[in-house]
Parts: sequence; structure tokens; C-alpha cells
Amino acid sequence: MPETNWKFITKAPRACGPLLLRTGSGNLDGVFIGHQDPDDGRWYSSEGHIVLPRYFAQIPLFDCEEGA
Repeated sequence: MPETNWKFITKAPRACGPLLLRTGSGNLDGVFIGHQDPDDGRWYSSEGHIVLPRYFAQIPLFDCEEGA
């Protein structure tokens, strides 16, 4: 994936999140918000399901989140 914000999940800092997670490198692969459990190292979706992502990306800040 040339020039992308997606990085291999193995490069993610331990117990990080929330992040955008992706199951594969194709355009039709699932993208969702999730995090890594600090104790067991498993990845979870925002709904609490265990997931096996291959890539992660930081969630971009939007203008309204920067404060007044």
C-alpha cells in the first residue's frame, strides 16, 4: 500500500487505542474502530468483539475536536 497511513498491526504500541483497524489491504476489507487490551494483548472492536486486524491507523483529529 504505497503512501498510506495504514501500518502493520505488529508496529502498534501495546495497549493502544482507539485506532482505526483494518482486516486486510483491499478496498473492500473491513475498517472499524478498536483497541488492544493492555492485559491479554487481544484486539477488540468498539462493540467488544475480539478481532484480528492486519493494519492500524491513527484516528484523525477534526477541527471541532481541537478546542476553542
